[in-house]
Amino acid sequence: MKYLFTGGGTGGHVYPALAVADEIRRRDSSAQILYVGVRGRLEERAVPERGYPLRFASSRPFPRSLSMPALARFGLSLGWGVLHSMGILLRFRPDVIFGTGGFAGAPIMFACSLLKKVGLSRSVVFVYEPNVHPGLLNQAVGGIADRIGVAFEHAGRWFDMKRVAIVGFPVRRELLEAQCEQARRELGIDPKARVVLAFGGSQGSKVINQAIVAALPELRRQHPDLVVLHATGRSRTSDYDAVTGTESVARDLGIEIDSAYRRFEYFENIGNAYAAADVVICRGGMSTLTEVGLRGLPAIVVPLSTAAEDHQAMNARELMRRGAVTVIYEEARWSEEQKAPVTCVSPTRLVVQLHRLLIEDGVRTRMGRAATEQPRPDSLELILQEIDALTSGRRPAPLNLEFPVIAGSLPTDPNRMLRYVQKHIEDVGGVTNLPVDELDYLRYQVDRYLVSTEWYEIPLGRRNVGVKLVGVLDYEDRIELMLAILGDRRPVGGLKRLVGGDFCHPGILRRNIVDWPLRMIGLRRGGRSVYQAILNALAEDPYFEVRAAAARVIGEQAEPGGPAEGALMKALTDPAPAVVVKVIRGLGTIATNAAVVDRLRMFYMHPDWQFRQETVGALQALLHRGVVPAEAIAQDLDQILTTSPNFEPAFPLKERIHNLSKEVFDNGGGNSDSQSPRNTGSGD
Repeated sequence: MKYLFTGGGTGGHVYPALAVADEIRRRDSSAQILYVGVRGRLEERAVPERGYPLRFASSRPFPRSLSMPALARFGLSLGWGVLHSMGILLRFRPDVIFGTGGFAGAPIMFACSLLKKVGLSRSVVFVYEPNVHPGLLNQAVGGIADRIGVAFEHAGRWFDMKRVAIVGFPVRRELLEAQCEQARRELGIDPKARVVLAFGGSQGSKVINQAIVAALPELRRQHPDLVVLHATGRSRTSDYDAVTGTESVARDLGIEIDSAYRRFEYFENIGNAYAAADVVICRGGMSTLTEVGLRGLPAIVVPLSTAAEDHQAMNARELMRRGAVTVIYEEARWSEEQKAPVTCVSPTRLVVQLHRLLIEDGVRTRMGRAATEQPRPDSLELILQEIDALTSGRRPAPLNLEFPVIAGSLPTDPNRMLRYVQKHIEDVGGVTNLPVDELDYLRYQVDRYLVSTEWYEIPLGRRNVGVKLVGVLDYEDRIELMLAILGDRRPVGGLKRLVGGDFCHPGILRRNIVDWPLRMIGLRRGGRSVYQAILNALAEDPYFEVRAAAARVIGEQAEPGGPAEGALMKALTDPAPAVVVKVIRGLGTIATNAAVVDRLRMFYMHPDWQFRQETVGALQALLHRGVVPAEAIAQDLDQILTTSPNFEPAFPLKERIHNLSKEVFDNGGGNSDSQSPRNTGSGD
């Protein structure tokens, strides 16, 4: 029999395929196995190490930015890869094609589809989907697959039920066979030491690398017998080199590689590392979580915040609900180097969680026991049974799946997410009534949105919704980030300027920062930095809606007098009417100097009725607060034009001036007919 395996880029695609290939070879030494992947990815190293021949086909990930150049590069690369893959298939003539998804498997799967249509291929196709939400490729090729194996029942909803099998997640046998004592002996680790294993997948994780190194000094102080096995990964991109980047952080902190801190690029024998470990720090991919679960290890999971459909967080939360893992979410912070929000993991939170697991044996035991209850240890057997059924022509019985709703699932559309959170908070009676773990998860969603670069979408993008959610969820810890975005005055390029941009963070985003988190969390809690940022926005921001929002916050929340009053007085000359209207209203609530009336007189006969209406409201507020005596206002009543062309059944402007004149009269401001409420203004 000839078997062709494809899929790659990450361990979640490569290792399940290798586990199945190893089991086939173990059972049938005469089986011919070929792997097809992409150069420069994990399969280029991992597949030859397992002793399998490897071929390459051109492919690249589907572009997140739907620009024409990116789409053109993607199409050309995939097209050439499909042509090359057709040649591989015609030469090798596989009986079975086993695909695990990922862009690396796209050329073979599409080539197989084309050859089947013209009768040049009789291969049976088995597609394996390890995640709750299938990837784009597996969704696309599910129609040509003879059998689709899924790890989760919920994933079956995306495919034809007659061809779906629930098979769990296959794990390489050697990962299960390694023993703790032997592994520690080979690694030179004291049998009594506490061992932490930290890694971020096959490519590594910048945030985990930085957090574990930053946490080391405090961990060593608390646990002198601690041994840390740390795999940085081999990721090398224009933005980050996992090896040199980690070395640089460690060097700055004075941390050297020694018997207590072992740093690797990659664990060539991760089975020994698992066997030696007491606690694991890892990502939330199913490959890793299944391996950790089968080993019965308590884990601190840091879900990848950019994972498709947020499946890593969903995986981790489900295991946390069952008591198998602890979750630490990625957080958003402002990077001065990149001048943008970026993700990070709090070293302090990592230290707290690790310390708890290391000192409480009972907690580790309970988590380890819960972890072993999740994975299916017979996954390899189930997959091979399905492949045997395909090659022998047996049709499996169709499944009757119920597609249970995933606990904790949230709307994927940003604006629907905002409405969902607002309604949920209203239903429970406020943010403070949310359970702690639910609030942490919702705030993690905020952080995911804040680091998104999709700032100009229709409807408006994730970062914009993230800004609003900072206020809705009372996320005070992100105020510093809000102020950094608000104060970032780097101009945009020509293209974004054409569609209404001014700074790198567009005006509507800055307006929402003022109008949602800064206003909702408030000037008093926000402190001096928020107060000064609002004053700066009123005085300097080029977008009129930002200035108007700042004037509104000052009027609603600033203490009377002081710099706020001076800022509003200056803003009376703002060229935007929407700003001046808010400024007039604000002066009514915070002005303390009676001379403010002299500045308001310029609006008595203003052609825009809204200016006059707000001016009357401000005079009334000043009278109520005792800033201006009734006599001073009484002299001005006949000078205010009361006509209003807004065609409402009632005329708010006339009603306001009527009420104001009555209050002036009642407060002893005059009793002449010209000053009475029956004869105010100059017309209807």
